Amino acid sequence: MFWGDERYVPPSHPDSNAGMARSVWLDRVDMPAANIHPMPTDGDSPEKDAAKHDAQLREFFGVPVGEFPAFDVILLGMGDDGHTASLFPHTKALNVRDRLVTVGNKDGTPRITFAVPLINQARCVLFMVAGANKKPALAQIFAPAADERAYPARMIQPQGELWWLLDGAAGSEMQNI
Repeated sequence: MFWGDERYVPPSHPDSNAGMARSVWLDRVDMPAANIHPMPTDGDSPEKDAAKHDAQLREFFGVPVGEFPAFDVILLGMGDDGHTASLFPHTKALNVRDRLVTVGNKDGTPRITFAVPLINQARCVLFMVAGANKKPALAQIFAPAADERAYPARMIQPQGELWWLLDGAAGSEMQNI
């Protein structure tokens, strides 16, 4: 299990995705620790930890620099601004094409995130989207033409399957797409 993004806080911090996943799920199931690969957030800088995780992924999948591994499944959510993972609108992380992992930024706060090309190598990407507040972004993501830098989830076009799972509130205005 790998995380697609992580806030740049220690695992013990209440905002840590890994910490939350451990407390509500992973610490309650019998899963070998060797199968859990959180993003490092305890180094000198987000950039160094992103590079460290990039190297960890390359070693795990056995791919050299310049190649991208293919996850079987990547599960993503989407924010009401159209971001996914920590790929936020109009940020530098959207331009990264030469690394697996990069540094995202939300309101000046760093996060470590999978880069778009890594996500797009997946055999299957599943988006789970809930809430009426997501409807405006979804309308842009599914529009025939829209600014993908303004709605980064639109940039996710995997080599494999792409599935959008919407609750009733988020999908209430979607027409057979």
